[in-house]
Amino acid sequence: MNDENLSYEEEQLQTIIMNEIKEKSLREATQLKDREIQAARHLREQQDIEYQESLVFDLNKDKEDLKEDLNKKDKEFDYISIEEMRQIRLNRFA
Repeated sequence: MNDENLSYEEEQLQTIIMNEIKEKSLREATQLKDREIQAARHLREQQDIEYQESLVFDLNKDKEDLKEDLNKKDKEFDYISIEEMRQIRLNRFA
């Protein structure tokens, strides 16, 4: 009977140890998943910040380019003389 009690106690100890190992594995897996989620969240936040910074840079560059284009067009615009305007009007309404 002493041997039976010992083997029963050993089985119970093994069961307890196996359950603790399973729980520990689950905790570690959960912690690992949490760390992965935090890393992904951090990466996404960094990418959002970089995107916003580049968007602001691009918008400012586009404004500068537009101003340059408008200045070039103003400089390239040829004003016609009053005499040329009269001639165009005469041709149009004649």
